[in-house]
Amino acid sequence: MKFSGVIARRLITRRIATIKIRAMMAGCMLLAASACVSVQAQTLTPRLNKLLDAWKEKNAPGMAATLVRNGRIEYRRVFGFADLGARTPITPDTQFLLASLTKQFTAMAIMILAERHKLQFDDTLAKFCPEFPAYARTITIRNLLNHTAGLTQYDDILGVKLDENYFRSSKSPPAAHELTSAEVLQLLSRQEKLRFTPGDKFEYSDSAYVVLGQIVERLTGERYAEFLKETIFDPLGMHDTLVVDERKQKVPRLALGYAKRDGKWRDVTYSPENAVYGEDGIYSTINDLYKWDQALSTERLVSPATLEMAFAPGHTNDGKEIRTDVLTHPSSYGFGWFLSELHGEKVVEHSGGWSGYATHILRVPSRQITAIVLTNSSNGDVPDIAEQMAEIAMR
Repeated sequence: MKFSGVIARRLITRRIATIKIRAMMAGCMLLAASACVSVQAQTLTPRLNKLLDAWKEKNAPGMAATLVRNGRIEYRRVFGFADLGARTPITPDTQFLLASLTKQFTAMAIMILAERHKLQFDDTLAKFCPEFPAYARTITIRNLLNHTAGLTQYDDILGVKLDENYFRSSKSPPAAHELTSAEVLQLLSRQEKLRFTPGDKFEYSDSAYVVLGQIVERLTGERYAEFLKETIFDPLGMHDTLVVDERKQKVPRLALGYAKRDGKWRDVTYSPENAVYGEDGIYSTINDLYKWDQALSTERLVSPATLEMAFAPGHTNDGKEIRTDVLTHPSSYGFGWFLSELHGEKVVEHSGGWSGYATHILRVPSRQITAIVLTNSSNGDVPDIAEQMAEIAMR
């Protein structure tokens, strides 16, 4: 049935009026939401400032911290000196040693290779490193990623005493011998037995991630540093992020690492292990880590199914979920990430600490909140700072 012209015009007029009203209502709702976000940001800043003020010290090393919410940097603060001698201030582009935050990048490199069908997570260590004893046939890539492989810490094998004599000034002469990742692999391959049956329990292992870094090199024919640059750093625009290996690449805007000795800040940036990578070795900035964080919510590096494996708890041989007290609260472990909870919400996080640096990244995926804290002052409170930042953003 066709409408008459008059009735049709009336209906059209009413529809136009309805559309205009709905558009006005949507505009008002958008403005209200924007105003709400603005108010939240305004209240967030003073609360975070108050939190971080407690760690600000005059004439001292410092911190770079950022809070990401809903894909945007809602708070960023830097203070202190990158180099006390030169009086160089810390900026958002200052580069810090990430220490064990490196592990999540090594895990990502392994996941990328898995998607390229270069390896499977249940492949054994023996397949890639045949120089290891027979026990390598019982260690899987998954065990290495989950810290359930049973390898001995390489520092323990070397008998290294991690005291103030081991960490020295960046200007001090280098040690007579500086350890490399290839040497760590050789050292581990000469161990006749494991600490425990692979998969029986969790034991945090730097050795496992050094081995994973060497597996990356053997599978790609490239240096670990170049592979990460080509597959992760460059695609994400992380141009201030790099791996330092035995070639001692220059870090142009480096924050030196410091520790207090006899009440004074001392440069402790150097150690004979600074060229070992896979478990450590990446230098980055809070600006670049924001790009990394955002990529973890996309398919830019690996598929969602593969990425979810990094954020899923590993299991021991008895089928139980990995549980550890490495952090200040109970957690599990995935591929390069600790898994915990904050006020009932799932958290993925990791800490790092070496040569005067202390770092932490904490993500609450369901709330799209991330806290990133980088320091050059041996600050043992960094994980708590990141957690408190996230708590403030969740309120």
